[in-house]
Amino acid sequence: MDDKTPLQAIHRLMPEIAQSKEKIRTIREQLKDVMEQNEEYKKLEEEIKELSGKRAETKKLLLADRDFQKINAELDDEKLKNKDLQEILSHYLVTYYNETQKTELTDETGETRQLLLSAKLGKAIA
Repeated sequence: MDDKTPLQAIHRLMPEIAQSKEKIRTIREQLKDVMEQNEEYKKLEEEIKELSGKRAETKKLLLADRDFQKINAELDDEKLKNKDLQEILSHYLVTYYNETQKTELTDETGETRQLLLSAKLGKAIA
């Protein structure tokens, strides 16, 4: 690797990643073609479609049930709360790392935990 800067490495890797994603897409299509030619697979796919229809009908009945609606709303609220808490924790973990450069921390129970930092490129800005 003759990359002199991280930016040069990023620019070198991006086309390779795009090529790899395209190859993955092509291979997935080939796999799908092979599966669709298999008689047993086709038979199971039909059974799955039929069961999926029955599942959708049952779910409609459940959605009309008040107890289900109440518990489902509680679940949605708790999921949202958990997501918010995770985002807040993530912010503090990044701040902790920026301040200390440590990749481990000891939690309130005395357990040492590894910090997992992650970054990825978003979509192109128009």
